[in-house]
Amino acid sequence: MEQKNAARERLAQLENKYFQGISLTETALMKTEEERRPFVLAQVERLLNTGRNYCPLAMYLSDEFWTAGEGRTPMYDDDPLEADDMLEVLTHEEIMRTALILDIAGLCHDLSLHYVFDQHEAFGIKGQFWVSNKELVEWLKTTPYEHIAMHTAYILKRHASDVYFDMHYQPAQDATAEIFSSEYRELIREPRHTEMPPRAYVETILDTLQRIERHWQRGRRLKLNPEVVKLHDDIYGVVPLQFDRVVLEAAQAIYDYMEENVRGRLHYSGRFVSWDKLPKSYRDKCDGVMRRFIQRVREVRAQYLAKGWLSDHSLAFGYILAQAEFIGGYMTSEEEDAA
Repeated sequence: MEQKNAARERLAQLENKYFQGISLTETALMKTEEERRPFVLAQVERLLNTGRNYCPLAMYLSDEFWTAGEGRTPMYDDDPLEADDMLEVLTHEEIMRTALILDIAGLCHDLSLHYVFDQHEAFGIKGQFWVSNKELVEWLKTTPYEHIAMHTAYILKRHASDVYFDMHYQPAQDATAEIFSSEYRELIREPRHTEMPPRAYVETILDTLQRIERHWQRGRRLKLNPEVVKLHDDIYGVVPLQFDRVVLEAAQAIYDYMEENVRGRLHYSGRFVSWDKLPKSYRDKCDGVMRRFIQRVREVRAQYLAKGWLSDHSLAFGYILAQAEFIGGYMTSEEEDAA
C-alpha cells in the first residue's frame, strides 16, 4: 500500500507541477504513436518556451527522471514510477499517463540538453538526421512548433560540427561552430541565449549547413577525391561556393605528396606521453617529415597559387599542417587522454 501511494503521489506531483489544468488521460489512452504525437509535441513546445532562471521547464522535467548526460541515465535509484513492479501498483490508466509523461520528458531531455534523437519517433520523419534530408529541413522551416525547431536546428548544427571534426574537415567544422547572423548581428548560440526570432534562427543555421552540403555534393558529382576536396578548402581557409581548377591541382599535388611521404610516418607504437617525453629519435623523425612537407607546400604554393595565398602564418596553412598530422598518424589530444 505504501508503494502504491508513493507512486500515485509522485504521478500527481508531476501532473500538478508540469501539466496543471491539462488532462493527460484522453491522449494517454490513444492506441498509436501517431495519434499521441501532436499532443506530445505541443507539450514539449510549451515546456521549452516556459522557464525560470533562463532554464526551460523542459529541462526541469527531464531532471525529474534522468541525469544531464547522453543516454538517459536514471536520476534516482528509488523513483516509484520506475520500479520493477510499477505495473502491479498502478491502474492501467495511471500507467498510461505515466508512459505519456515519460515520452514528453524524453524528448524534453534530448532537445533541452541538445543530444541527437530519433527524429522518426519524435516527428514521424524518416531518413538521416542531416541537412540533406529534405523532409526534415521542410519540417524545421514550417512547423508550428517553433521552439522545438530551434532546438532541433541547434542539435543539427552541433552534430554537423562533430561530424566535420571527425572527418578532420576544419573549414567546415569552424564554419558550423561559429555561424553568424548578419541580420541580427550575433553568433548562433543555444536557443535560450538568443533574442532572434525562431524562424530566423532556424534559417540561419540551415543556410550555412546547406551551403556546405551543396559544396560537398558538387564534389561528389565531379567525382573528386574527398581528401582533395578537403585540401582544396583548406587552401581557401573556408568552404567556398565553387571549385577552382588551379586550386584543385594544387590540392592534388599536396595530397600526392602526403600519400607517398607522410601517411603513417608520424605513428608512434609505444605508450603515448607528452611530446617532450617521447624518444628523441621519434621526435626527430616527426620534425623531419613535417619540415619536408612544409617545404613541399611552399613549392606547390609557388607553382600554382597567386601571391598572398597560403602564407606560412595563415589559418589555411595551419589547416593543411593539421591534415598532414592526421594523415601521418599523429595522435590527437583526445587520443592522448584516452591513452
